[in-house]
Amino acid sequence: MKKIILRGSGLLKVVSIIMIIYGAITVASGASSMSSGRTLVSMLGVDPSAIPYFQMIGAISLLSGAVMLVFGILGLRFSNRAERINLLLILGIVQIVVTVFTTIYHYMMAPALATIMEQVVEAAKAMGSAMASNINIGGAMQNVPMMAVGFILPVLYIIGAVLNKRPPKEVYEPGAMQ
Repeated sequence: MKKIILRGSGLLKVVSIIMIIYGAITVASGASSMSSGRTLVSMLGVDPSAIPYFQMIGAISLLSGAVMLVFGILGLRFSNRAERINLLLILGIVQIVVTVFTTIYHYMMAPALATIMEQVVEAAKAMGSAMASNINIGGAMQNVPMMAVGFILPVLYIIGAVLNKRPPKEVYEPGAMQ
């Protein structure tokens, strides 16, 4: 018995699973960031004007993670469906646009966040917290590998969708009579 497999379905499945995992982690970190602003102000005495920064970055992370999570689920579901190729192409392009927007926003916010994180470290040191030595305030350039993943995944997603436009492979299932 012959089975029709679209050429990009394997790539789409792998990329979609990674997007689901990456999206879930991003949603969790966004939710954590949104709630940490008030905690930092109350526990460490950080300037209350820092709360909106944490909430906005958390909200954007939450949104971009949710988009990646949903697109990953749809990519996994429609990876071998020829009638959904154009939808997958559009989803990949939308994901690239979302990634560009979030990257620009994070780089614009990096100086303000560095100042806030310096306040957090100083407040933690003043409290004699051992946690202060573990806080990393290195800056936006340390996020480059994660941002690269954010760009690479939608590009691979689009490549998988484009490969699906090629004529499908006919695969014979093992043990089936031909």
